[in-house]
Amino acid sequence: MKKTIQLVYGAKIKPDGKGYLVTFRDIKNAFTDGETYEEAIFNAREVLDLMLLDRIEKSDHIPEPSRLRKNEVPIMPSPDVSAPVLLHLLRKDTHFSLAEVAKAMHVPYQSYQRMESSGKNLTMKSIKRAAQAMGAIVEIRLHPIETLMDTL
Repeated sequence: MKKTIQLVYGAKIKPDGKGYLVTFRDIKNAFTDGETYEEAIFNAREVLDLMLLDRIEKSDHIPEPSRLRKNEVPIMPSPDVSAPVLLHLLRKDTHFSLAEVAKAMHVPYQSYQRMESSGKNLTMKSIKRAAQAMGAIVEIRLHPIETLMDTL
């Protein structure tokens, strides 16, 4: 494994006359809006979740987040989306196949494939086992939103 993977995508949130328009630099065709700034942030997380899950389901490339720029707002996918996406990115980074991870975890191929593709029935124990099979550890962090920019 080369590096720590953090799922924090930068979003530009601009007033557009009717509210706020949200776009993501790293996720092409991911955009949304909101009547208020807070609604735009909420919708940004939802669209990010949908775009990431869609890419996993279609076996499309999932870009790792770029370093945040000063004019961007940090948006993180929800935890239930983050887990399968992080496992997918970790597997790609470590060059493991689905079959190799499943074998190292002593689970059927289809079981691991489901973990990574949908996140259904994903437990902390199974996430830790999958990460360990790929030579990584799981770390959980809680960040106050206002200090998130300083920690990245």
